[in-house]
Amino acid sequence: MPRKIRLLQIIDHLGHGGAEMLQLTLAKSIDRACFDLHVIALRQWPQPLLVKSLRALGVPVTELNQRNAYDLPALLSMIKYIRRHRIDIIHTHLIASDFLGRIAGFLTGRPVVSTMHNSRADLDNEPVRRQWMEQWTGRFMARRLIVVSEMLREETAQWFGVPSRKVVAIPNGVDTEAFRRGPEFDRAAVKCKMVGGEYVMVTNVARWVPQKGLNHLIDAARTVTDSRPDVRFLLLGHGDLHAELEAQAQALGISDKVIFSFLDNVSDVLAASDVFVLSSLWEGLPLALLEAMAAGCPVVATDVGGVSQVLQRGATGLLVPPADAGALAAAMLECVNNPQQASERGAAAQAWVTQSYGMRAWASKLEKLYLREVTR
Repeated sequence: MPRKIRLLQIIDHLGHGGAEMLQLTLAKSIDRACFDLHVIALRQWPQPLLVKSLRALGVPVTELNQRNAYDLPALLSMIKYIRRHRIDIIHTHLIASDFLGRIAGFLTGRPVVSTMHNSRADLDNEPVRRQWMEQWTGRFMARRLIVVSEMLREETAQWFGVPSRKVVAIPNGVDTEAFRRGPEFDRAAVKCKMVGGEYVMVTNVARWVPQKGLNHLIDAARTVTDSRPDVRFLLLGHGDLHAELEAQAQALGISDKVIFSFLDNVSDVLAASDVFVLSSLWEGLPLALLEAMAAGCPVVATDVGGVSQVLQRGATGLLVPPADAGALAAAMLECVNNPQQASERGAAAQAWVTQSYGMRAWASKLEKLYLREVTR
């Protein structure tokens, strides 16, 4: 019997972002009879919940102490790990891991594939030196670049200056069963815990960073609550804009209607929500969107990246232009004022995601890619 393929995932850290949570999804869904999964995080995260979850599934996790984007000790540690554990293939995520992981693969003779979790707008916002290193190592040291939507293949190939055949589209997958709830689920109890009562709950799950367009969401929240004072907005996440966003809500007089909370039991919150809203200015294919759809939650989302590929306009959710608070407010009001119609869209979204974006189908596509590259 041939031995297992030793697969190393390298990521910046194991926090609460979409790319990070996909490590857990892969650990749950990869074929353990064929693959031996390892994970390296370049730096530690203060809350080690994801690390504990991975280790509970039998995945070896190593956290390094990366000090900067070009940290030589971190690179040497990765090279030693690759050689000691006889890693066969490396999969990198996020820019710092891309850079160091590709060099480690090049120096050890291992094939490297890298996932681009966002559109090129995310790369364009990086400092010029980091853009150059991402492009150079991606062009010459990565076997394949993976994008999370077919719509992103051409722009990614152009940004890296590589043939489009080098870019592979593998949409994200989600553990759909983890977000389903039975008839015994107590939505009212979750709402009372999160927003202080049985209000209409509109939820956003995202890092509090400029990319997520939360300033436009808060502007839209003012319009919605003027018309429907029974609506509460729950922003689940973390990030540098926390104080600024709270100040914006206070200046608009809606600080009692916009609740900021750190990520906690997201699956229950999504199942209890009346609307999920994605206000991002750019994306790849956001995992939070797939999770909300898997929970059967009606969705309003900005038309960015691969969102329109999964969110069929009008059938499984409502699409609006990015950075348009008026359109965002109108779509949310359509949902809260027509709950039966919104619920039907949520059910259609749940069925569509379960059929097309399940974690096992996603993992199978990655496995085929790994096998091709190892046996080349």
